[in-house]
Amino acid sequence: MLLFSSILNSSISLGGKLTMVDLPGITRVPVHGQPENIYDQIKDIIMEYIRPEESIILNVLSATVDFTTCESIRMSQSVDKTSLRTLAVVIKVDKSPEGLLEKRLVQVQGMIISKTLPEIVKKINEKLT
Repeated sequence: MLLFSSILNSSISLGGKLTMVDLPGITRVPVHGQPENIYDQIKDIIMEYIRPEESIILNVLSATVDFTTCESIRMSQSVDKTSLRTLAVVIKVDKSPEGLLEKRLVQVQGMIISKTLPEIVKKINEKLT
């Protein structure tokens, strides 16, 4: 499988204990001779690498898309329910409409806080009522 071999070629060993693997972006529509099931192939590969508990998941998100509907976030959440091993990097912030990036970041932060720190959310809600 050509796709799989290109992933192996893009992995970097960082001191023997940590390996970084650059996974392909999620593709839904095949182009330039890609197989019809390209989405399923890529999803399976991504899940294989992010499923293990010792994996740290780095989501690279464009500021021009809605984070709450982002496929990579959904995949991460399916294997990392507490978001303790998931990081996000936002790119293209200069392309985001004014105020939209801040709104999206607050949504993501709220989602993470509500999942990982339910007691804090409960206390905040109690103080607000």
